[in-house]
Amino acid sequence: MPTSLLHAVSRLATGAGDPRTDAHLIAAFLKSTDQDAFAELVRRHGPAVLGVCRRFLGATPDAEDAFQATFLVLVTRARGTDWRDALGPWLYGVALRVARRARSARAKRLANERQVPAMSDQPIPASEPDDASAVLDEELAALPAIYRLPLILCEIQGTGRRVAARELGLTEGTLSSRLARGRKMLRDRLARRGLAPITAGLALTVPASLATATVRNAVHVLSRTAGAVPAGVLFLTEGAVKSMIVKWKLAGAMIAACLGLTGLGAWQTSAHPPAPTAPNQPVAALPPALPPDKPAGLKKEIPAVSGPEPIATIFGDVPVSREMFADHLIRRYGKKELDLFVNKQVIAHAFARKGGTIKTDDVIAALEAHCKALGKTREQFVKEMLPLYKKTLEEWIEDTIVPQLMLSQLCTAKISPVTEGELRQAFDTKYGEKVYCRVIFWAKEEGDAAREAREKISQNPAKFDYYTQQDLNGAPRERHGHLLPMPRTPRPSASAIEIAASKLKSKEVSPLVATGTEFAIIQCFLVAPASKDKSFEAEKPLILSEEVNARVQNELSKMYDELKREAKPKYHLTFTDAMILPKPLPAPKK
Repeated sequence: MPTSLLHAVSRLATGAGDPRTDAHLIAAFLKSTDQDAFAELVRRHGPAVLGVCRRFLGATPDAEDAFQATFLVLVTRARGTDWRDALGPWLYGVALRVARRARSARAKRLANERQVPAMSDQPIPASEPDDASAVLDEELAALPAIYRLPLILCEIQGTGRRVAARELGLTEGTLSSRLARGRKMLRDRLARRGLAPITAGLALTVPASLATATVRNAVHVLSRTAGAVPAGVLFLTEGAVKSMIVKWKLAGAMIAACLGLTGLGAWQTSAHPPAPTAPNQPVAALPPALPPDKPAGLKKEIPAVSGPEPIATIFGDVPVSREMFADHLIRRYGKKELDLFVNKQVIAHAFARKGGTIKTDDVIAALEAHCKALGKTREQFVKEMLPLYKKTLEEWIEDTIVPQLMLSQLCTAKISPVTEGELRQAFDTKYGEKVYCRVIFWAKEEGDAAREAREKISQNPAKFDYYTQQDLNGAPRERHGHLLPMPRTPRPSASAIEIAASKLKSKEVSPLVATGTEFAIIQCFLVAPASKDKSFEAEKPLILSEEVNARVQNELSKMYDELKREAKPKYHLTFTDAMILPKPLPAPKK
């Protein structure tokens, strides 16, 4: 185990706190792979995360996979998120999402296992999830954010009120009132389901071996070490990031996510919706973006009115003006929505300058591809997914699909063309022979031990299983250490582990592999033959589309950063937590 990781684990074991804020810890880990910083995040937030995972999955390996995946989602999202808000509630929400996905995957796996003979002698853990406790997480997640966040910080994580108030930007008095109101709402919701509030055992002690594995895999994700993260953990991580596609930030290294920006119809001035567009015609309501050198104005065909145009009248002749309504919306939603709206305008403005157009068919095709990537039909997506984000289908298209199409078009012009050789290699990677492997890791400082183990394994391959259970601290060296299926024909950018795995035959063990930070030994336990029903010519259009899309996704972050640097947005609105009373309506003229 590297010295830095040993030091980080020792801090976990002793409970030694780090005075840095969560935002500073994340920044330190991203900048210099500060393992102490990430270990501190696991120490602070791990107990609450593990509590959620075990309430849904029991004290099982699935719960530990979900725990690790929650923190790996943090790593993949860290660069694209402005960590001004409390991290604890965010991780709690991710843990809830990951635990749900893990429970669903386990149910499917168990259903399949009932139909085939068991292939492992390992006993299935007897501990089952506490469904009654899991209801608490479901009901807590359904509360409005202003009540949910204080409850998570104070009741789940045990944060003191002064610290919680500072993290949420509230006074202690406001926090106390929201806690009281939140407790009552949660108690009422639980009572309707026949349950009493649960206050004990919501946060659990994180085992040292689990914390160590989490920090190690976080480093692997940050350094993009292919094949180093257990397949089960990676599956949950990828699924969670995909389900968070509604967010506007760009996703990190493992997968590319969309930009979830605010509505592109924000400059529409008419109170009536635009007429439906004909198929494959430019979408009229899409971007009226800001012109390059002047602000947006009303359409010329709208007749001018004298004075502010009212949106309603009350008491017969008292006008309710657009300005009053705008002030209300800014006061209520501005702090939350301003960044998203400005970033949307940056993209829309750049898109308009390049003369880009988006057609109805483009939007429909992108929506269908989006649903397919999530494994849902459009009907299932609308019924099951959109309610989680409190959005209609129209809002989702406006906030997510269209901005992604804009950025994709801007990026397409910058990518290099895909060659015939690259297409054939991609075909072999996708449909060719695959190797399934296990891996054991040694720290760089354990080189002598790793070489000795490789010598013994070469004499007796059965020793591989022996070494998976050994560690300097008595914990298993390999936790579910199965790699994702590796193609027999690796890509040019493949890691050392991928290259070594691609050369193995069934039951064969690799030489000692140096990854830069660790040593590894790989064992192939299965070779899957190439697909017989796929031909290069038939699959070529799909492969080309996937390769182009992958290159576009890789350019999204660079493109967005470039646009932000060029736009140099300056904010002139400020917000305060103090209550601002609405202005009284003017008295009617007599």
